[in-house]
Amino acid sequence: MSPPPAAVSATAPQAHWINVVADPVRLQILRTLSDVADATASELARNSPASHQTLRRHLEALEAFGVIQARPGVSDGETSGRPAARFSLSPAVRESVRSAFNPH
Repeated sequence: MSPPPAAVSATAPQAHWINVVADPVRLQILRTLSDVADATASELARNSPASHQTLRRHLEALEAFGVIQARPGVSDGETSGRPAARFSLSPAVRESVRSAFNPH
């Protein structure tokens, strides 16, 4: 089995793209991230009926396919523990998602 592509592109097989977005939880993640600069898994969970564990699995899959990007969270200096990672869409993917959900 080959590793997932670094990014979903127009040259990627269509079946791969369909597998990425063919799940309601993944579609909700994309829709939410298209409306915000970035979000943590907890913030995304507020808009999802999925469990936190299921949501994390979908975030990992979307990141592996290059649809979303994750960056480490930044400590506020007061809260203990590791800061939550922040997830976002690239500008090109954000515009694509927005146009798909809000056709003109």
